[in-house]
Amino acid sequence: MPNSSVTQQNHSSNEMLLDTSERHRIVFIALYTINLAGGTLGVIMMSHQLFRRRPQSVMTIIISSLLVLHTFMLLSIPFRLSYYVLREWKFGRFACKLASAIIYLHMYTTFAFYVAIIIIRLFRLEFRNCYTTTWVAAVWLVGALVITPVFLSYYGTSKTYHSSECFQFHKEIQEVPMVIINYCLVGISVAICAVLTVIQLSVMCRLAVKYWPDISSRVEFRAQAKSFFFILVMLVCFMPHHVFRVYYIQNYHLDKDHKLLLYNEIFLALATMCCLDMLCFIAGIAH
Repeated sequence: MPNSSVTQQNHSSNEMLLDTSERHRIVFIALYTINLAGGTLGVIMMSHQLFRRRPQSVMTIIISSLLVLHTFMLLSIPFRLSYYVLREWKFGRFACKLASAIIYLHMYTTFAFYVAIIIIRLFRLEFRNCYTTTWVAAVWLVGALVITPVFLSYYGTSKTYHSSECFQFHKEIQEVPMVIINYCLVGISVAICAVLTVIQLSVMCRLAVKYWPDISSRVEFRAQAKSFFFILVMLVCFMPHHVFRVYYIQNYHLDKDHKLLLYNEIFLALATMCCLDMLCFIAGIAH
């Protein structure tokens, strides 16, 4: 009888794990499908709008970079959807590492461009187009020629992975270099986001007091309100992943059934929803 009871408990536990995994799989498919559809529509519409513009302003150059960045990320989503639908990776180990790396590279580069937009608008900085083009090109060159090759060379290489599985590089999370890198990225990202949020809100409050009750008609206030959109995107899309990342690293050894891994992947999928920002540009919410 005791053995029978233990067997039933194990069977029930396995069924619960399978049910949880299935629900997470549906969430992954839903999130990435929304991102692919909305992101692709936004990229197409924004590309059409940019081609119609003759003058190349500083903001246009940065938005064009975001457009290219989102395009690379969107190209990787069908591979992820294929994996979650078929439950099997069919594209080889390098493609798996590349698809996984693109998500992180996209997130941090988008974060950098958002910060640049916020700072430029917040402090009313003016640059010549050649200067903007130079530093944007420098970001792309460093990302393409330095960060990406290094990332692909070391990411997912210290452990053995099954060829039919992908996005399972969590086994390396407890290695000291990875822990240090993750904590540094989280600390820097959260600190920057917190400082910009406080400054942006203080500026908006000051303008609201100054121009009340006609704040909606003031160009200066509307410009700062649009800048706050990027902070909201960072708070909603990027910060949940970073905050949960700390919890995940600290509790990795307790994650025997990989539930934390699934939640970590959900927050990562949420981070890719920043690609919907192009639809907001089209609607005039952020630009």
